[in-house]
Amino acid sequence: MGRSQEETINIRLTTEEKSAVLDRMKEAVAPSLREYVLRMCMDGKIVVNTDLRELNQELRYQGNNLNQLAKLCHQGRISAVDLSELVSLYRQILMALGGENDGGN
Repeated sequence: MGRSQEETINIRLTTEEKSAVLDRMKEAVAPSLREYVLRMCMDGKIVVNTDLRELNQELRYQGNNLNQLAKLCHQGRISAVDLSELVSLYRQILMALGGENDGGN
């Protein structure tokens, strides 16, 4: 069973403070404000990696393209797409990031 999140912490900020916190969250490529604040409070620091920001943006673009291809397939407007080169590229990215190759095709 997952952890239960029943407690809340509320803080009041000026507009400038809130903007600064949100800017720092984006710099850290944190998935959410909650995750950013929790990491900062528990670990005391966030490591900023600008290369990951660029990688995330590129993966978003490619995800959009893949979704468009899937939509065209479902509509019957295209019948087959060779994604072997894309899968190979994703495996290389995963390995570069320290992930494991699942051995699939």
